[in-house]
Amino acid sequence: MEGTEPHDEPVEELDALVREFAESGYAPSGAEVEDDHPAEHGHGHGADGSLRRFEYRRHEVEIITHYEVAVDGEPWPGQIAVHLDGTVTYHGLPQYAVPSAVDLIRGVIDTSYEAPEEVREAIRAAREEE
Repeated sequence: MEGTEPHDEPVEELDALVREFAESGYAPSGAEVEDDHPAEHGHGHGADGSLRRFEYRRHEVEIITHYEVAVDGEPWPGQIAVHLDGTVTYHGLPQYAVPSAVDLIRGVIDTSYEAPEEVREAIRAAREEE
């Protein structure tokens, strides 16, 4: 373009993208979640974390998320699964998808550590039946 510096064009493109994003009400686009299921898990149980794959603006993206959790100084043996939208689940609480690992572990503590012994025993029995 005549009268513009070479770096002006990318800035104008970025400005246009920002305007478009603002006009959409700051709703993200291009990274639509295909389904509600947790992302793939790496090899083994827990060591490799959750693998999320998606395409965004013609770019292939992989995010591997690995959590190490300790409760009262002891390693927590569960595995946190991360959904494509970033919410997390744990197979011990399969109907419980929350926005963060902190919220999830609070739920685990409520049901596995703080619940009365008869409730914890019922949860353990239900898990063994699976």
